[in-house]
Amino acid sequence: MPFRVLPVVALVLAAFALAGCEQTNELTAKVAGIFGPGQSAPASAPPKALPPAAPAPVPEAKPAEPPPSAASEAGAAAAAESAARKGPPRVALLLPLTGPNAGIGQALLDAATQAVFEVADDDFVLLVRDTGGTPAGAAAAMDWAIEQQARLVVGPLLGAETQAVAPRAHAAGVAVLSFSNDRSVAGPGVFTLGIAPQDAIARTVEFARSRGLERFAALVPNNGLGQASERALRTSLASTGGELVRVERYDTGALDYAPFVRRLGQLAGPPPRLARGELGPPPPELDFEAVLVPDFGDRLAQVVAQLHGNEIDPARVKYLGIPLWNDPRTLREPSLQGGWFADTAAAPRAAFDGRYRATFGRAAPRVADLAYDAVALAAIIANGKGPDGADFSLATLTADSGFAGVDGIFRLLPGGLVERGYAVLEVRRDGAYVLSPAPETFEAVGN
Repeated sequence: MPFRVLPVVALVLAAFALAGCEQTNELTAKVAGIFGPGQSAPASAPPKALPPAAPAPVPEAKPAEPPPSAASEAGAAAAAESAARKGPPRVALLLPLTGPNAGIGQALLDAATQAVFEVADDDFVLLVRDTGGTPAGAAAAMDWAIEQQARLVVGPLLGAETQAVAPRAHAAGVAVLSFSNDRSVAGPGVFTLGIAPQDAIARTVEFARSRGLERFAALVPNNGLGQASERALRTSLASTGGELVRVERYDTGALDYAPFVRRLGQLAGPPPRLARGELGPPPPELDFEAVLVPDFGDRLAQVVAQLHGNEIDPARVKYLGIPLWNDPRTLREPSLQGGWFADTAAAPRAAFDGRYRATFGRAAPRVADLAYDAVALAAIIANGKGPDGADFSLATLTADSGFAGVDGIFRLLPGGLVERGYAVLEVRRDGAYVLSPAPETFEAVGN
């Protein structure tokens, strides 16, 4: 029978909303945090550390015994594995709790701890280990997780860290739910939960095609994000019958983006400066109806300002973006008004952010969603354990029906990628307006 979680999560979240969020100490007591040598638990919502083991008694001398046979060793290993399966579900959480990404690691830990409190039963054990934010630290943390007989690993954060733990995970037969959005490190049993631009761009292009837009251009940063976005645009247009007219790639360190913009529009030069009241010539015709601008932050604002300054503006073309546009600063940018982009469902995320804020006294960064969803998923699977223990098999994790989390529906695909349900949003003065809602089931995605 396929594993379904969609209705269960909704009921859990509703119950927590009624209970309130005033129990931070009780919340953290359900997490078994084990940190590296010389490390202490994080200051905010620290997990309860396990007590140190008592010194082992010195055994009496015994006669030497013959070494065990291969068959007896295999039997002992199988017995140990069976006992681990039937014991309390143990899930490892690998985070950068020290190093340059320690702040992100803390937010991830807070969200994971909240998921344990809201979803897990009393038998669930979450084991926390610091990676230091490095591949070597992640590999060491993964080795430790295997020694602790973790049945599932959540984390690490970065693609390079994920690449370092993957061989160890495969050898141990343990699945990994990484927070990275680098699809190149995904593979069978190693899932990348991070929200990548590819599927969101496909959803935006599909919507744009349904609205009659046929000819597209792209103005992309010359970096990994730009390359992934360009590939996604090409693939999406090939599948929907749209035409890619032109791609212009700009240097992310450029001081002036005007030359790239003029090449995109095949413009000889900037518009002429006119005296007050003087009517200028009509702007040159453009051979595309929409332009993808997959960037964010201050650089996005500068690029879009150059588009406007060279008369490639929303009155003539539709701006298309990526989930990173869904940021308060970006949504306030006047030049982007009317632009379209896809992102995950907003309502469950807003509810999660409210609970997180009430518990920890600050807003949840977007990446915290991933930690909550991954640990909640692990806890729900563990809650349904049978006589053979919690089933963290790939068959369970890759259930066709998928799961519902704070970023809407998602499902893990056998190859390691994650499919999500996206809404299409329009940038307006008062924020992002939903033009096409996110699906609530994957049956709706297929229709």
